[in-house]
Amino acid sequence: MGLDILEMSSTEIVPGIHAIRGKFAGEFGFIASYLIIDDGEVLIIDPGTAGDPGKKLERSIQNLGLDPKTDVKAIVCTHGHPDHVGGAGRLKKVTNAPVMIHEEDAEILIKPGDFLNKRLILDKAQRFSMKLDKGPLRVNFRGMEPDEFITHGMNIEVGSTTLKVIHTGGHSAGHCVFYDTSRKALFTGDEVNNFPNDPRKFYIDTSGSIVAKLSALESLSKLGAEHLFPSHDSPHIFGDVGLQFESVRDGVIHLQDIILTYIGAREEADVEQLVFDIHQSRSVPIPKSLEALLTTTVHMTLLGLKEAGLVRNLGKGVWAKIGEG
Repeated sequence: MGLDILEMSSTEIVPGIHAIRGKFAGEFGFIASYLIIDDGEVLIIDPGTAGDPGKKLERSIQNLGLDPKTDVKAIVCTHGHPDHVGGAGRLKKVTNAPVMIHEEDAEILIKPGDFLNKRLILDKAQRFSMKLDKGPLRVNFRGMEPDEFITHGMNIEVGSTTLKVIHTGGHSAGHCVFYDTSRKALFTGDEVNNFPNDPRKFYIDTSGSIVAKLSALESLSKLGAEHLFPSHDSPHIFGDVGLQFESVRDGVIHLQDIILTYIGAREEADVEQLVFDIHQSRSVPIPKSLEALLTTTVHMTLLGLKEAGLVRNLGKGVWAKIGEG
């Protein structure tokens, strides 16, 4: 039965909300796009990579008795990473619908190469390797100008459904989630569940903020959402929604605690040393497919700990706990 569901063009999770899954992408799981259908109008949330879910989106709309060329009201992106905006340009050509994204992530929609050049900490070998990588974070699409910027508190309407935009800014500077108050459905992109099966595993890019992520998790958990729709995991419903927030928060705090422990034990350490220690100890669940994701996240976590007054930068990338070193 599970295989049949995965092979379907779309799955209606709750009335009016359809999930369209792309191909399995290893550690990243199935990348999902969502359709909200109401009064003959369609809203697309996160068009996916340059090729996936790809044409499944148009077929799904057609199978629901609607016309991709006339009935799609907008294409909204939770953030600007390649696995969320790579398909935006092609989909816009098909639907002529406006592409919407927060201004702070628009730069990597306009210049996709900046995701590698500015949003991840990469050495030359890693940068070259990522250009050849065939995973969901590869940049294999042309940039485009967004048609409209989304802002915190803004309402996006499709038929009689209203989505409230909530700017979170943790996973990336322009990350937003969308809340359907009538269905109590929260579309979270990568801010809550970053990877499938383990909500404690996450990464943030160099524009993001560990402080903003924790703050967002706290505020989002109080919305009373009964359905949580991530981009890299299965939907979560009712009591499981609260458990996801708790687990993600635990993962973030655990990483902070581990970094503080290792710096304290060594008296001082740089990012490379901390990444090595985390790998060796297997103390926290970490992204495994791309080393840069962990390196970048450790760096951004250190900046958050510095903001909290717990660590200080000694120069040349070396860190120490406050009161030590």
